[in-house]
Amino acid sequence: MNAVMAADAGLAVERTALSWRRTALSAVVAAIVLAHAAATTHTWLSAAPGFGAAIALVIVAATCYRRNQTLRARHRADIGVVTAWVAAAVAMVAGPALTIGVA
Repeated sequence: MNAVMAADAGLAVERTALSWRRTALSAVVAAIVLAHAAATTHTWLSAAPGFGAAIALVIVAATCYRRNQTLRARHRADIGVVTAWVAAAVAMVAGPALTIGVA
């Protein structure tokens, strides 16, 4: 039973790394969509929240990608720091998205 648990522990890290990679990819796609929507508006004032959200999503993507790399290298980074970065970026995205009516 210990051999099975040890094998699953390695796979759990791999699954977690892949989920961070998927989150990074999703954030990049959402950033592109928001940037495109902001670029097609008629005024810079209405485009600012969309561009701000796109920048925040790029930060989320970079953070998720970095976490993926640390998991693949088997380093145990402080998950609290990663969670704080992602939470802050999501909060930055949610505010402008609610303002421009995306959410």
